[in-house]
Amino acid sequence: MGGTYNLNALLDTESGQYVLRIHRPWVTMRRLSFEHQTKRLLAEAGFPVALPIPALSGADILSHEQRLVEIEPFIAHDAPTKRWEYLPAMFTLLGDLHAFLEKHLVPANIVQPAVDNYATPVQMMEWIERTASLIENSRSAYKIGEVQQASEICHVVLQMLSQQLSWWYDEGQYLPRRPTHGDYRMGNVLFRGGSVAGLLDFDFLDTRERIFDLAYAIYWIFWLQEDVRYPELAPWPRVRTLLEAYNQATDRPLLREEIQALPLEMIRIPLYWIAEAGFLPDPVQAVLQQTDAIAYALRLFQQQQALSKAFALDWKA
Repeated sequence: MGGTYNLNALLDTESGQYVLRIHRPWVTMRRLSFEHQTKRLLAEAGFPVALPIPALSGADILSHEQRLVEIEPFIAHDAPTKRWEYLPAMFTLLGDLHAFLEKHLVPANIVQPAVDNYATPVQMMEWIERTASLIENSRSAYKIGEVQQASEICHVVLQMLSQQLSWWYDEGQYLPRRPTHGDYRMGNVLFRGGSVAGLLDFDFLDTRERIFDLAYAIYWIFWLQEDVRYPELAPWPRVRTLLEAYNQATDRPLLREEIQALPLEMIRIPLYWIAEAGFLPDPVQAVLQQTDAIAYALRLFQQQQALSKAFALDWKA
């Protein structure tokens, strides 16, 4: 079954199907216990989450070779949908989720994940400078063209981030912050027969600007369903339907400032992978693997005003 950071394996047994989740070494018992506690709260409130299955000892977290292991029931679901009419339900669920997490989680009590997929523009610039330095110092181990291309990608990403700094200091850092899922996308929201059947993977749950969760979901919808070579031709006005579905499910509708920030939040998602590359074994190849994603981010960056206009809702006076 894969898994971006953790290994997920499908177990097909006589008693049913289960998912074996083997976590990376950096996932602590304290963090995973916090995730289990949160999922139990969500399940009690009716959210379609998969709760861990206790072992014979009664423990729902096991350890094997310095890795934490858990078993969850497999949630039957359809293949990821490309039907737009299904997607508003995904954002209605997100509105419900944010409202619930804000009410039941105290940000100070959240056990932060050791590894994330989010950083502020300031943090990203620091990490990308590290990535660029590592790439520059590894010239002898690669073809000249590879190092040059990876260095140019880092330069382009730093330029995009530097142009976000004034917005971040003036507005971005003050956007509403809430407990967020952190990896909210197709694949972690399961559908069956057109209805939401499961909500998975709370590995990145943490406090961030809440618009990040929406930006993350929208980014992946368009990346997977549209021709990323021509983002200007994508049906961006459809995003309004998703934002409206979110607003209908929350008692704290999105602010105008949050929706205006949506393009910049979306652009920052693939830029994170360049920041992360400096912490991976092969920064050059890690950066080169994101060539298409950074080209897409640059096109979005160049069209951010048009995107903001496409996303704008009708505001009541």
